[in-house]
Amino acid sequence: MTPGQRRPWRAAAAALALATVTAACGKKGVPIPPPLRIPAPVETIAAVRLGNDVYVTLTVPATNIDTSIPIDIGRIDVYGYTGRLPPTRLRWAELGTVVASFDIPPVPLDYKPPAPQVAATLPTSAMPGTPVTVRDALTPDEFEQGPVWVDPRQRNVPVPLPAAAVPAVTRRFYLAIPFSRRGRPGPPGAQAELVLTSLPDPPTDLRAAYSPGAVALSWGPSGGLFGFLLDRSLPPEPLPFVPPSPPGAAAAPPPVVDTSVPPGPTSYNVYREVAPDPLALPSGSARRTPPGITAVPMPISPAPIAATSASDVQIAFDRTHCYVVRAQRGSVLSEPSSPACVTPIDVFPPAAPSGLAAVPSEGGISLIWEPNSELDLGGYLVLRREPGDATLRQLTEAPVAEARFRDAAVEPGRRYLYSVVAVDNRLPLPNVSAESAPVEETAR
Repeated sequence: MTPGQRRPWRAAAAALALATVTAACGKKGVPIPPPLRIPAPVETIAAVRLGNDVYVTLTVPATNIDTSIPIDIGRIDVYGYTGRLPPTRLRWAELGTVVASFDIPPVPLDYKPPAPQVAATLPTSAMPGTPVTVRDALTPDEFEQGPVWVDPRQRNVPVPLPAAAVPAVTRRFYLAIPFSRRGRPGPPGAQAELVLTSLPDPPTDLRAAYSPGAVALSWGPSGGLFGFLLDRSLPPEPLPFVPPSPPGAAAAPPPVVDTSVPPGPTSYNVYREVAPDPLALPSGSARRTPPGITAVPMPISPAPIAATSASDVQIAFDRTHCYVVRAQRGSVLSEPSSPACVTPIDVFPPAAPSGLAAVPSEGGISLIWEPNSELDLGGYLVLRREPGDATLRQLTEAPVAEARFRDAAVEPGRRYLYSVVAVDNRLPLPNVSAESAPVEETAR
């Protein structure tokens, strides 16, 4: 066979190889890009200031930037910046400062983000779709203007801020950046901000005293007597006439916004911290807060208190309660007052039972009385005195829960005297009330 005759066979072999490769590629269609394993931006973030502590709460992203799941996320860095305007989205990592960073636990393949109402109950889980709070303790340097971007082509001359729409006060800005487990950063998302105003003076002379059902708190007003008078200064009296404006008078300039303490009146928020229960057994399944994560302190009252006193009815005996108070003007809260601690001890017996009545019947005497209303009531003890006996003796070995009892250990024709006492559930020895009014009855 000549060389020219072998060429058709070579062409056929090449065509067969091309057909084999084409068949191995599968069906024709648009190529599907691989998923982007980069976390989506943090779009929910807010900041609240308590004194010189700022609590930043954000929601951990639940998907990657292409909405695929499970999310590939290893940690979140929270940046802070002080200035009249925040850095641009591309300059946050360069001009901002990392004020908090926390790791995200490994996400299982079958993990599903919780519903918003469920996620709100998991403030320290740090899992995708849940809220997380970090604390930024402000230092004196963080009240000053942060670094401004410098154009290297202008020989270290800072780029001037735009003249229009520049706020007149210094603000604190926050932004969170998520990172994948390989350290690839996600895009910047939403920002949180607050005005860095001065703080009202904290309350003074906080005192605490307890009673059977509450801890009574009292404190001095913010700023002392001078602050008390300023809060209650009389409003300016209106003029008896309205002065006319001169012809061609220009409109009054807008008020200058400064960083002074917001105007009054002053209200107060009370915070409580209770020592752990020494009798509670440690739970191995208790959730541990990851490092870098905290919780926003919550006051004991749902709204700020206008008075300089309060009452805490949710007390636990034999456990130390420590209280602090913060003054609030507008949305600005002061530093906490000096703490006042008290350890309530249950030395308060229940009230004596009332309305005791005895009803004889065949083979016994039934007793009934009005139930007590104490929350720590442990039950009742029935006392009985037989004829010829000078003292009441305990008839029931253990407290009875209900406000009734039937005495079947009686002899017909004999007269018995009864009384009842209430006991609480304090351990190891309960408090015992006074005796109820006695009743006498003859057994049938």
